Amino acid sequence: MAKWTRDVVKPSTGNSAGDAHLMGNFTIEADGLEPGGVHGVSGLDSESEAVESQNCDDQFTRLRPGRHKTSTVTLTRDWACCDDWLKWFQTVLDGKVERKSLAIRYLTDDVSKTGSRHELFQVWPKKWSLTGLNSKNSGHAQESIELVYETINFTAG
Repeated sequence: MAKWTRDVVKPSTGNSAGDAHLMGNFTIEADGLEPGGVHGVSGLDSESEAVESQNCDDQFTRLRPGRHKTSTVTLTRDWACCDDWLKWFQTVLDGKVERKSLAIRYLTDDVSKTGSRHELFQVWPKKWSLTGLNSKNSGHAQESIELVYETINFTAG
């Protein structure tokens, strides 16, 4: 069994110290959008159903992989009067859905190297929201967009 040391992890993360990726060290790339300022990504997961099957006289029920399901991903940023996310959501309301590709790129310690990335394909917005409006608070209002995607691809850096 391999021992998980920094030297073992180093080639897979691209980080000079061999550390895992940091939570806040990422950037978003999207077709035709300016997703700058995104400080939160949540809901990135996928799942395969387990389907029961049984062969002829076999007295045991077995499980095999079934349909694949993806979840929704939510991006959150401080609202700065940019309307690109809202305009994209408006295409859904107008019945002219614009599907895009989106990538979450994990940054390394060495900015000249590309880190790992998750690529989402056939992405469209399911929900747009503006939260945090409170006259008794001095914090920022936050804009979030919930995205549906059809396929996901992971590329190691």
